[in-house]
Parts: sequence; structure tokens; C-alpha cells
Amino acid sequence: MKKRIYISGAISGFDIDERKKEFKRIEDILKQKGFNVENPFDNGLPDSMSYQDHMREYLKMLLKCDYIYLIDGWENSNGAKLEQKIAFNCGIKEYER
Repeated sequence: MKKRIYISGAISGFDIDERKKEFKRIEDILKQKGFNVENPFDNGLPDSMSYQDHMREYLKMLLKCDYIYLIDGWENSNGAKLEQKIAFNCGIKEYER
């Protein structure tokens, strides 16, 4: 059975199209390594929805996973720091690169 992994990183304050490309690039790499990938940009909500609505969906996605992949600079994002803490407290392992 394939392991499921969630991609976490800073989104707010960046060019959204550049972030989407970076998350997709990482998604492709993780799929090649055999993971089922949860990309937060594929949460089903339009970009125009509130930050809080997106965070709720991100957390639902994260909680289905075995691993969390933290993009460099994640510690500069309140949302990614929250995801990392939730992952740690729920036994979701940090992906070792």
C-alpha cells in the first residue's frame, strides 16, 4: 500500500503562480518515489476563499497522511508551522530528504 504524504510550505505573501509551480514540482518528485501526494493547492476550493477556509481543508488533507514534506522556508509561515505541530502531535512523520 502506498504511503500518503502532505506538502507543507509558505504560500501567503508569495506569488501564487510561482508557489503552485513549486508545490507541483515537489508533488511530481514525490509521486516518482511512490507516494500518494496531498497537494494543498488541490483542496477543491477556489483561490478566492478565505485563508481560514483553506486552512480547514489543508488540515483535513494532512490528517489523512503518513508523512509531511516541509518545503524549505516553512518555518516562516504560520500555517506551515501549525501543520508541522499538528503532524508531530498526531504521529505523522516528517519526510527525511
